[in-house]
Amino acid sequence: MVELLFFVYLMFKRLFILKKTIGYFALYFSFLLSYIAIAQQQPSINYTNTNDIIRVGKYLNTLEDTSGKLTINDVDKLNTFIPSTNDIPNFGITKSTYWAKFSINNNTDVEDFILEFEKITAQELVLYYKTHPTDSNYVIQNSNNNSKKYSGQLFLFDFKVPKKESVTLYVKFKTNWGATFPIKISTRDRILHQLFNDELIKGIYLGILFIMVFYNMFIYFSIREKSYFFYVIYIFSFLLFQFNELGYAYKYFWVAKPHLFDMASKLLPNLTCLTAVLFVRDYLKTKKYTPKLDKFYNFAIILLILSFAFPFIKESNNAFFTFINVTTLVISLYTLLIAIIILRKGFQPAKYFLIAWSILLFSIIQFNLSNLGFIPYYPITDHSLEIGSVIEVFLLSLGLAYRINVLKKEKEISQERTINLIEEKKSIIENQNLVLEKLVYERTQKLELRNKIISEKNEEKSIMMREIHHRVKNNLQMINSMVRLQSRYLDKENASDSLKEVERRILTMSLLHEKMYQSDNLVSINIKEYITAVMSDLSYIFDSKKNVKYTLNIDDIKFKTETILYIGLLVNELITNSLKHAFNEQDNGLLHISLFQKNINEYTLNVTNNGVEINFDKLNNSDSLGQRLIRNFVKQLHGKLTIESNKNETSFIVQFTEN
Repeated sequence: MVELLFFVYLMFKRLFILKKTIGYFALYFSFLLSYIAIAQQQPSINYTNTNDIIRVGKYLNTLEDTSGKLTINDVDKLNTFIPSTNDIPNFGITKSTYWAKFSINNNTDVEDFILEFEKITAQELVLYYKTHPTDSNYVIQNSNNNSKKYSGQLFLFDFKVPKKESVTLYVKFKTNWGATFPIKISTRDRILHQLFNDELIKGIYLGILFIMVFYNMFIYFSIREKSYFFYVIYIFSFLLFQFNELGYAYKYFWVAKPHLFDMASKLLPNLTCLTAVLFVRDYLKTKKYTPKLDKFYNFAIILLILSFAFPFIKESNNAFFTFINVTTLVISLYTLLIAIIILRKGFQPAKYFLIAWSILLFSIIQFNLSNLGFIPYYPITDHSLEIGSVIEVFLLSLGLAYRINVLKKEKEISQERTINLIEEKKSIIENQNLVLEKLVYERTQKLELRNKIISEKNEEKSIMMREIHHRVKNNLQMINSMVRLQSRYLDKENASDSLKEVERRILTMSLLHEKMYQSDNLVSINIKEYITAVMSDLSYIFDSKKNVKYTLNIDDIKFKTETILYIGLLVNELITNSLKHAFNEQDNGLLHISLFQKNINEYTLNVTNNGVEINFDKLNNSDSLGQRLIRNFVKQLHGKLTIESNKNETSFIVQFTEN
């Protein structure tokens, strides 16, 4: 921020360069008043104290030589000099040559004096004076960029004023920069002593800036914080700017090449302003706190980069200083506003910036107002800029350290929060892992169970396929046997009935296969569903004219397909015999079928009808196909057939087992 404030100083210092500024109009207004009183001349300087250093500005009478051809003799005859009203008359950047004259009355015992002309460069600078008013010739001291009697940064002229005498001095001055007359006079010893003190103060001042550069550079390389990097390049740029502005660069580097001084005088203010903007943006964190207002700095950076073309354009001094003064003033005021806004948002390091800015701004305003004559001149005024900028640099260093501490604390708090969040996330992840492990375990168990079921199903299907092939083969053989047996008992008259019996037996077998295909379990079949289906189909196939009712009392028991086939065929034969032989003498019949589990793997099948009483002698001696099949099916079931008969009902009871 130093350079921005210092550029405000430049703006004030070169205030008269801008013809529309208040200072410029005030100067011309003073010239106008002087023209009104053209006959009046400034009073002479009465020098009475050898320790006094007098600013001559208010004692000067000035003259503009637009042609640059006037000689001392011409000027001495003119009465068109204009009295000055300022301590430092300023005529802006102009091609004219200016003359100034003043008179001094020596009321001391010292005769050796020095005129100090506070300029760094000059195209033409000549001092004319007569030791005695009666002298016909002037003493001439010619000094320019390449010829200085004293090797300091400024121009010093020796002149003599006899005791109790008065001397009139003329100063001729031409420069390609601002035409100002910052003139001081005093005794030779007093001026040299004061110059030594000034050199010491300026040396300390530049030394402080130099130390601050290396101090902050060391901090930057220690902590690698980019804020210090921006601060270092900013202070270094400001140091170069001050080194050039105070005349040391010209004294040691540009004395033989004034055009390089001209370029440096344009490049260094621009460079300092640019690095200051970069530092301000980073220090105040404008992108974070004022993102919309921060966009102005992008425009300012582009403008400053483009203005680096000024040093390479001839005759651009006036345009450059107009630009740099306006630009730095706008940026300075805008930055002040930004800092206030950011401080109000709670960014505490901004208060150091505001204090530093205010101190330097106050010192710049005080220095320039004193030079313009608006406030009284004090000895400290000559060094107010150095004092203000040193305080500003120091406060910014403190502010930067405070800012680093604030950011460090914020970082520590952020790290602590991050650690807490990491711990919370770690806990959540661990819990999620446990949940996922549990879900994976449960899912694995389900998959294993499903795989086991699938494996069992596949095994069942494999077994069933083998069983189906086996059953189909056996059933075909059985059908073949039954057909062959049936053919033995076939006669032409009963051929239709015989074929129906074969049909019923084949249907009973086909129902078993149908139930197998419809069942989820291909190995075992529900007996109740199977017998119900057999009864339904038998009642449809066996077209009886008698009214026979069926009742079932069968448990939900699953049997193997081999077992259930023989049960179905057995039930088919028993029902068929009952329908054929038990209901010949009555119109209404009742068939009851029951099957239940007696013990483990022991079952009882009971087929009961309310038809005529059975003839056991005839039954025992019967060699019919039906009786042979019944006995064979009971044998296949590893069972025992019991027949109970009376006048009311006849029961066929089969007790069997399933292995």
